Amino acid sequence: MSVVADTRPLLRCADITVRFGGVVAVDSVSVDLAEHEVLGLVGPNGSGKTTLLNAVSGLVDARGRVEVSGTPIPLGRPGAIVDHGVFRTYQTPQVDRSLTCMENVLVASPNAACRGPVGAWIRRRAMWKHEHERWDEAADSLRRVGLLDRANDLAAGLPYGQQRHLEIARALTARPTLLLMDEPAAGLSSTETRHLIELLAQLQDDGITLLVIEHKITFLEEICHRIVVLEMGRTIAEGTPSEVWANPAVMAAYLGEAK
Repeated sequence: MSVVADTRPLLRCADITVRFGGVVAVDSVSVDLAEHEVLGLVGPNGSGKTTLLNAVSGLVDARGRVEVSGTPIPLGRPGAIVDHGVFRTYQTPQVDRSLTCMENVLVASPNAACRGPVGAWIRRRAMWKHEHERWDEAADSLRRVGLLDRANDLAAGLPYGQQRHLEIARALTARPTLLLMDEPAAGLSSTETRHLIELLAQLQDDGITLLVIEHKITFLEEICHRIVVLEMGRTIAEGTPSEVWANPAVMAAYLGEAK
């Protein structure tokens, strides 16, 4: 895993607060993420990790401020952050089981050039060249996650772990600068988890910034530069993996020890 090359915040989340009725799920959480960094977001179940990602993604109403490379992103608008190169994966793989693996990946292709009647009739040669490039890029994404040999298989036929990898392949085809990942190693075997660690290391070396929610400690220790710990919707610790695991507040949150 390469070191962080730039300390400028690619993603800045300032005082993010999410309420569900009278329940404060995320309470004034602030997180900065530098370009080329891998940041882990951890905490006990119910600590607000996924809700924070949902707020950043615009999937839930929130207060506070989110910026990507200094550009403010409107909160509560699903998809707004996608225009700035930020994509995510989910706790439960979001794949279309009725489509093939290749089709699932192709839907994320960001380039709409040469589509429509003009592309089909007047610029047919350019259209075919563009389509070949899209399919080549999709095939490369499937190859990177180890699913190229299943490109023409329906997603419904994939085991759970491979559905997770398919979702990652689709995100890669969208050419992200920042990838938000919600428990990507959940449900994976030790072999699949090792493959995922190697894949994420390659993505980081390629310049993709990562924010990862995960419960597997050894997984986090291998890929993360920093870790932020939430408890009851608030930040209780931040630092390198070794600093965070040694923090008494973190041990109390996980083990229930007296503070």
